[in-house]
Amino acid sequence: MNTAVLIAIGFAGGVLGGMGLGGGTLLIPLMTLLAGVPQKTAAAVNLIAFVPMAATALAVHAKNGLIQKDAIAPTAIPAATVCALFSLLACNSKDETLSRAFGIFLVVLGLLMLAKLLLSALAEKTRLAMLAVIRRDLPHTFAQK
Repeated sequence: MNTAVLIAIGFAGGVLGGMGLGGGTLLIPLMTLLAGVPQKTAAAVNLIAFVPMAATALAVHAKNGLIQKDAIAPTAIPAATVCALFSLLACNSKDETLSRAFGIFLVVLGLLMLAKLLLSALAEKTRLAMLAVIRRDLPHTFAQK
């Protein structure tokens, strides 16, 4: 494996992770496609890289008062449980199965993000159209009084 390629991939994953965009979404495909890393190894590297990024993000969010303490247990306990179960499942799965499942996940995630973007653009266009109608009709409303 080319060390420079791995460093570049790690840098890209770190930048995305630092921005809160999920570095693993980029890290895993890049490691498997460009560096030839097996899927299980890429997933393991992603999980290991996630720990310091998550710890840093948690510290920053706590400092800024952005953590709802009453939501920690109801969120973290099921998430950790499901994560442990799927980690066991992944360990006992073939790399090809994991690659396909991750590919399907990325396609679904991409479609959801595209739908959100389109809905947001439609909502903004609707909002602007409503503002134009209000601005056009507002002078007439006051003139009638």
